[in-house]
Amino acid sequence: MITKDEILQKLTDYTVQHGMRILGAILILIIGFWLAKILSRATAKLMESKVHLDPLIEKVMVRCVHLLVIALTVITVLGQFGVETTSFIALLGASGIAIGLALQGTLSNVASGIMLLALRPFSVGHSVKIGGKVIIIDELGLFVTLAHEADGPTVMIPNSKIWGSEIINYSVTDRDMRRLNETVGIAYEDDIDKAFKTIQSVIDSDIRVVKDEPTRIDVVSLGDSSVNIIIQAWYKREDWWQAKLDFTKNIKIALDEAGISIPYPQSEVHLKGSEHK
Repeated sequence: MITKDEILQKLTDYTVQHGMRILGAILILIIGFWLAKILSRATAKLMESKVHLDPLIEKVMVRCVHLLVIALTVITVLGQFGVETTSFIALLGASGIAIGLALQGTLSNVASGIMLLALRPFSVGHSVKIGGKVIIIDELGLFVTLAHEADGPTVMIPNSKIWGSEIINYSVTDRDMRRLNETVGIAYEDDIDKAFKTIQSVIDSDIRVVKDEPTRIDVVSLGDSSVNIIIQAWYKREDWWQAKLDFTKNIKIALDEAGISIPYPQSEVHLKGSEHK
């Protein structure tokens, strides 16, 4: 049975033999943790003053720098005690690959989230079209984006799906304007010039139309049941939706008052009978 004196003697011998290594390891740990804190603060200040990234990305980058320095410090300390650090690093690399393969979907969302936060194709409150659906953004995170549809239902979209899709931002437009594009069909018997003048009067009476921008009224196609007229006018972005609703109503009233009809879709059916002898 080992006595206390023997245990103390072994500890004393080990301390004498490896004392410098232990002191060196402690010193390396102190310097490593101090350096990690210094570099983390320097990274944060650099991003705030020069890069101007999203605060969430800044926190992630600062945390990565801190963990990287700590990892290097631990590896250096292990080397002080004769641990084969090359094998240790290889093991960490293999573990990282295995974890990456297991979490590739999650990591893809994180990478996409970082790109979205960095490039900012949209912000909170913006109305965007993603994957054919129009949503309003509520929150952008590293893994998912939270939003809601105009009629209320909430939407949670993985960031990888957003990054891999076409993004149309209706809240950010060229020169802060948006063009109204409408098509109206009139009967073949109606006077096209009269229809043009009637439509132009509706445009001229709307004070929200941007007068410096060109408007357009033209025949765009000859349909099965109607002559189709395309109408284009520019509005301020914030006026566009209500202007579209008002224009649809006012154009119907104006065409009715002018005696110009908007025909129903119709088809002519000819029956061919057989002659009886």
